[in-house]
Amino acid sequence: MSASCRKQPVHLEARGMGTLIRKATVNDAKQVADVINSVISEGKYTLFDRAFSEEEERAFILSLRDRSAVYVAAIDNAVVGVQSIDLFANFAECVRHVATMGTWLRTDFRGRGIGRLLAEESFRFARSADYRKVVIQILVDNEAALRFYRSLGFQDIGIARLHVRLGGKFHDEVYLEKFL
Repeated sequence: MSASCRKQPVHLEARGMGTLIRKATVNDAKQVADVINSVISEGKYTLFDRAFSEEEERAFILSLRDRSAVYVAAIDNAVVGVQSIDLFANFAECVRHVATMGTWLRTDFRGRGIGRLLAEESFRFARSADYRKVVIQILVDNEAALRFYRSLGFQDIGIARLHVRLGGKFHDEVYLEKFL
């Protein structure tokens, strides 16, 4: 990994809030699961359709390899945001330059710049891990997430019709990409 990937946490300001952006550790598993589960419980912003236990999240964090990371945004030691960056497909060497990303923020911390701070660290990590682009999928009716990712420079590349089934209802999904 290149020197451009920060080893130390970085304190940043998100609209007046001191926010610590750092890689997640196994000690964060409960708080990471809580943040992701809070978004899952809303039933409309993520493809995940069941809650994750602390043990599942701990195992996931332990399973991360050199080219994968989970970042957390913490305010006063409380995790309020999570972002993952991972290999798009681990079964095909021909797309090893492509990453995928997911972002989860507690409701009361959305729209405050925390997602952007997480993305800056994730992009820095992705570049240092030799990714050339990031591809994401967003539910077509998640307008806030689409605005957020487009503001980061993601471009729409297509729509998968009736691609996701949540709560017995089918949803379209927008595919976006950003070259690093």
